[in-house]
Parts: sequence; structure tokens; C-alpha cells
Amino acid sequence: MALFALACSITLDLTAPIYYKNIANGLALPYSEATLSLLLDNFKTIVFIYTGVWFSWRLLEIAIVPLDGGGINLLEKRCFDVLKKQKHIFFENRFSGSLIKQANRFSRSFETIMDWFLFQFFMNILAVIISFTIFYQQEPKFALYFLGWVFIFITWNIVYSLWKMRFDKAVAEADSTVGGVLSDAISNIFIVKSFAMEQCEQLRVNQASDEVYRKKKIAWFFTFLSFAIQGIMTFGIELLLVYLMIVKWQTGHFEIGTFVLFQSIMIILIQRLWEFGRNIRNLFAALADASEMAEVFRQVDLEIDSPSALPHPIKHGAIDFTKLDFSYYEQKAHQQQPKLFEDFSLHIKAGEKIALVGQSGSGKSSLTKLLFRFLEPQAGSIRFDGINAKDFTLQALRQQISMVPQQPDLFHRSIKDNITLGNAVSDSDLITAAKHANCLEFIDNLPNKFETLVGERGVKLSGGERQRIAIARAFLEDAPIIVLDEATSALDSLTEKQIQSAIFELIKTKTAIIIAHRLSTILKMDRIIVLEDGKIIEQGTHQELLANKNKYYAMWQHQSNDFLLE
Repeated sequence: MALFALACSITLDLTAPIYYKNIANGLALPYSEATLSLLLDNFKTIVFIYTGVWFSWRLLEIAIVPLDGGGINLLEKRCFDVLKKQKHIFFENRFSGSLIKQANRFSRSFETIMDWFLFQFFMNILAVIISFTIFYQQEPKFALYFLGWVFIFITWNIVYSLWKMRFDKAVAEADSTVGGVLSDAISNIFIVKSFAMEQCEQLRVNQASDEVYRKKKIAWFFTFLSFAIQGIMTFGIELLLVYLMIVKWQTGHFEIGTFVLFQSIMIILIQRLWEFGRNIRNLFAALADASEMAEVFRQVDLEIDSPSALPHPIKHGAIDFTKLDFSYYEQKAHQQQPKLFEDFSLHIKAGEKIALVGQSGSGKSSLTKLLFRFLEPQAGSIRFDGINAKDFTLQALRQQISMVPQQPDLFHRSIKDNITLGNAVSDSDLITAAKHANCLEFIDNLPNKFETLVGERGVKLSGGERQRIAIARAFLEDAPIIVLDEATSALDSLTEKQIQSAIFELIKTKTAIIIAHRLSTILKMDRIIVLEDGKIIEQGTHQELLANKNKYYAMWQHQSNDFLLE
């Protein structure tokens, strides 16, 4: 519809000068009834042409909303669809602020590219074809000069813009860096203010912004150089054609109407081609803006289900890590990279409660990431009730494992939304989960209770309140497997004791994996696994490990003496 409307508009626009030519020639003649009739007939035709142009633009307006607006809408959805399929490590290596900027620029660049295609490329190609046809019918020699000039003008613009695109890409990449620096500073504003880092962070932002400005100056210099050369070319063709018309007039074979026809069309065309040259910069800038997110679209290493994956239920909760090999580093030929886990095996019985302890870097968190399939082992397998984790759909697997992290982040939504996570839950179930997590009392004291907004990442709540919201999620989800990353670490001693019994009630019939930093929280575990450099060096109950007087015993003595004197 848009192409049809534009074709009608430009065709009618360029047809009008033919009738202006007839009017100009008629006005040059002495008055007569025949001449007057000719003038009025051409006038009526011009009225019809302009009416058609008006209706063509109204038709275009109807088409452009679903075309441009709908395209942006679709691409915004696709951007998140592509981002959510990326692996966990993808987000660890990138700033969220940069990704948001890239996604916004990607979807917005569609409007620029589409408008350029419609109003510059399509309309100008059609305008050149129609104009050449009209010119050739009037003055073939002029038409050939004009066609040669158009070819040189467009070719130069495209080649020059392709060469200059490297500078536009550099600007886009530097702009993403500014977004990342701003996002990093603002999301950690508490640390910035607490450590009086305002000047330091301002310097980082200033340096990133100055780099964008430096690269923009280079890109703009080449843009303005392009404008200067376009101006010379545009004025050149206009002056050449006027000179040729004067020479033709000297011979006595040139009508004033032909001059009007050529000038009318040339004014339209020169304006359009000038806009083409100017807007081709916007096209390539838009392509540069879209290039970073386009690279994300090209990623093939995604979180996707295998063709045979099914939403298997986990009925019992037995977990088997079998001969796992895992490294964060890409294994290259003739180059041995260090592995975190090598030939690692661990069997967790259905309903067993185990604790993972060990120093930082021993593999505790990595093991849980493998459990959720945020990471994939290079060798070996993970099985749930005997079913390979890769045979589950990711959604089904993760819905059957509840995670209570040490530092839970919340959505900038209501408390209810942060507990239910978008699921339809009755008020009674919501209140029961909040009671079990010992967070109902503080929620009832808030002005809007469950509808209270928590702020970005939950900044309006204390660490302990955020932790209890995360625990309430786990109660509500009622998954067969629970992973707790020191789930009570942000709570005061009294509150910790109050909800520990509720946590044990929660995991009583479930398989539970607890990452423990404070050993006092794992005394009742069925089994304690001591990890060191990705290997199990000890396992057993608390009393058994103390009796061994090995690594765990040393850790217990250290914490008992230094931290657990209550």
C-alpha cells in the first residue's frame, strides 16, 4: 500500500510540469478563445493531479503506521526474545545498560531504514526513471546528460557512505560504552556514594563521553565533506542544463514551456537527490546502530531445547552428577586449559539434604549453575530421577528447582508480583507463603501492603526483607528440588532462628542443596560435601567430619573460635 501510494504521488508530481509547459507556451501566445480553452483544460488537469497527490499521501499515512510502528513493535519483541535465549555467561560478559542501548537502537533504526527505502531509494529511482522518460521525449541530448549525472551522483554517495560506515560504527560502539558506564555507576550508586566515588565515576563517564565526541567529530567531518561535494555536483548539473537551454534558444528552436518543464522537474529532482545524499548518511548511521544487536541475532550458541526434549516431571528428586568435566575456558588444540571439574561424580538420593562447603572458587556455585543448565559440562551428564538434564525442556527443568540466592534481586514491581512471579495465585496461598517466610508482618506495615513497589532491584527493602521475599517464592513454587545459597545470611540472629524451622519444614519432603558459608546453618544436613578445587575431599554428617579432624574440622574450629561465639 505504501509503495503504491508513493508511486502514484511521485508519478503525478512529475507529470504536472508537462501541463505547466503547455500553460507557459499558451501564455506566450496572443489571446484567443482557443488558447483560453487550452489553458483552462490544462488547469483542470493540474487540479486533478494535485487532488490525486493529496489522496496518495493520505493513503500512505494509513499504511505507514502498521509499517513503521508495527515494525518497531515486532523488533522490540524479537530483541528480548533473542536476548532471553542467550546463555548465562553471555550476560556475565556484558553491561546490561549497553545491551539495552543496543536493543533500542536496533529497533529504532528500522524506522530510519524503512523511511530511507520508501522516501529516498524507491521514490528517487522512480523519479529518475519518469524524469528521464519525460526529458528524452522533449530533448534526448539533455536527458542523456542528466542520466549520466544521476549515475555519478548516486554511485559516489553509496561508495563514499560505505567507506565512511567504519566511523559510524565506531561512534555506535563508543555510545554503547557510555551506556554501560552509566548503567554500572547508577546501579551501584549506593557504593558510589558510600565510598565518596562521585568524582572518580564522573571522570569515567567524562572519559567515555569524550571518546564518543572525538569519534563523532571525525564522522561529522566526513559527513560535511560529503555535503560540500554534493553541492558542487548539484549546482553543476543545474548550471549545465541552463547553459544548454540558452544555447538551444540561440538557434531559435527552444520553447519557453520547455524551459518551464525542465526547471520544474529539475527543482523537484535536485531537492530529492540532495535529500538522498543527505539521508544516505542516516541510512548508514542506522545500519551502524543496528550492527551490534545484529551480531547478537547471529549468535548460534543459544539456550535452546534439543528436538527430543520433553517437559518431564521430577517426581522423586534424585540427582546424579556423573563423570563431569567442566572448564570456563575454551579448550584449544595443543593447549591444555585448567578444568574446574574433572571426572566429577556425586549422587544425591531423593529427599536427601546435602550441604556444599568449601573456600571461594571450590566449585559450589558452579555446581548449582550446572544444575540449572546455566552452564553446560564439556563431558559427563547430570540426571534427575535417571533422566538426562538435556532431555528436559529448560522451562520444565527450571520450574522444578527452586533457587533462593544469597543476594536476591527483585523486579521494580509490587511485593505480590515479586513473590508470585507472574503466576496466578490465590490471596490465601500468597498470605500462607508470606507467613512461612516470616515476611507477612513487615508487609502488613507497608502503606500499600502487597501492592507496595519495591524499587529497582528491591532497593526500598532491607537485605533481610529481600531475602524473605525470595524464601516466600520458594514456599509458593513448591518445587521438588530446593537450592539455598546461604538463604538466611542476610537475616539477624532472631529472625534466622524463626524461619530456619520453616525452611526445614519446606525441604522436609524435598531434595535440598544448601551452599553454606556459615557452618552453623548446616548441622542437621543428611550429608555435608567438602569441595576443594572442584574435587570432593570429604563427605559425611557433621559429627563424622568433625571426628575425621580434616579440612572440615579446621573450618569448624576457625568459625567457632572467630565468628560463632554467641
